[in-house]
Amino acid sequence: MLSKNNKIDCPRCWVKMNQTEINVLGPNIIIDVCPKCNGVWFDKGELNKILKDRKLSDYLTKDIGTQTKSKLVCPRCGGLMDIENAEELEVDVCLNCNGVWLDQGELEGLKTKSEKGFHGNKEEKALEKWEEMVKKNRESSFNRFIRKITR
Repeated sequence: MLSKNNKIDCPRCWVKMNQTEINVLGPNIIIDVCPKCNGVWFDKGELNKILKDRKLSDYLTKDIGTQTKSKLVCPRCGGLMDIENAEELEVDVCLNCNGVWLDQGELEGLKTKSEKGFHGNKEEKALEKWEEMVKKNRESSFNRFIRKITR
């Protein structure tokens, strides 16, 4: 019972992706799989349900900074994507909607890391958290300035 209506294009190959329903605890999820490169798109929160490891999925999708290092564009919202590192794996994450793109084989790599007990790079995450805080402060200051001059 597929419920997502909009098929999306693969951010690597630009072909329509196939939707696949995955049985998980709770409501099933629908992931998008590229028929050409076998990459997989996970909408926000779906990776956590597959990995069953909040620590690893949060590491990849929260406090992701503001700088983009990825060459991909988000297939869901068209936003910029960033590369998040899980040791030697580079995972593309949308800076806007927090969707995750995994190239072929990366899901298995993440599952292995999860089973071994992933810890991540705390310094890298602290820097990204700081970048996000600075951006929010700038936006807040700018919004206050605009409100002041438009009164």
